[in-house]
Amino acid sequence: MRHPARLRAKRAALAFLLTGLLACPVRAVATPTNATMPDKAPMHDASGNRTMLGQVAHPDHKHEAASPTGITAEEAASVGVAEHLGQKADMNAELLTEDGTKVRLKDLVTMPTILAPVYYSCPNECNVLLGTLSGVLPQVGLKPGVEYQVLAVSFDDRDTPATATKRKGDFFTAGQSQGLAGFPPHAWRFLTGDEPNVRRLMNSVGFGYKRVGESFKHSIVLVALSPDGTITRYLYGIRPLAFDIAMAATEAAEGKTGLSIKRAISMCYTYDPQGRKYVFDFMKVAGAGVIAALGLFGLFLAFGGKKRPPKV
Repeated sequence: MRHPARLRAKRAALAFLLTGLLACPVRAVATPTNATMPDKAPMHDASGNRTMLGQVAHPDHKHEAASPTGITAEEAASVGVAEHLGQKADMNAELLTEDGTKVRLKDLVTMPTILAPVYYSCPNECNVLLGTLSGVLPQVGLKPGVEYQVLAVSFDDRDTPATATKRKGDFFTAGQSQGLAGFPPHAWRFLTGDEPNVRRLMNSVGFGYKRVGESFKHSIVLVALSPDGTITRYLYGIRPLAFDIAMAATEAAEGKTGLSIKRAISMCYTYDPQGRKYVFDFMKVAGAGVIAALGLFGLFLAFGGKKRPPKV
């Protein structure tokens, strides 16, 4: 008859080993995608080109410490995303609505909120992100304006309420054929503000940006806020899914903090600047496996190596 405590110890050790070995996806190479690369999210350079980790997105570009049209490592850190999960957004930041009314963020965030940092003259990623939202918001499955809302906030202090109104009209018109016709306008606001207030808000959610001429260097991310302004999730990429938005809003309603994709990715992958892609870090994962195996062996010695004395 086997000893119950010994069996439980062996099962726990086996579970620990399997968890360590299955913690990372089994892929040799991971090409960076907008949906899973937090600090390496697409950025703009001064000429509007997409940049990635200081690199201009051009096939024959050679890796350099700094590129005339790219961004340095220091700049990448300042215009990336520093996740502040569980912390509060600056609810006292003052913004302007489409009609020019001055409001504080706390007056707007009265329900689960998806915050979209953009600027309305952006020719590339911001435009694609807002266009994608116009198509997926009708598919979210939650009641807009009651169970969730979206706040697009421009970090360009030259954007005005008139600019915001025009862009809102553009995207609502574009989404008519995809079901946005019945979407309440108050559930998707287009906001502006002055530099100090917008900067305070963006700093509070960990979103960095930098003006370069007429353009900006910035990342692409949506930030989910609970009704009290707590940051609960970050959604990366220019093409968010309706399911992801629904899950983020549902978690925000419950005050649950979502998984940090940044931490999950960094556990298993390492960025290769020469190939401009993420590669599976075999040594890191193998090291975790070795530690797990040693833990299993130690538990076996502690609980499984002892023999019961023979009965007389």
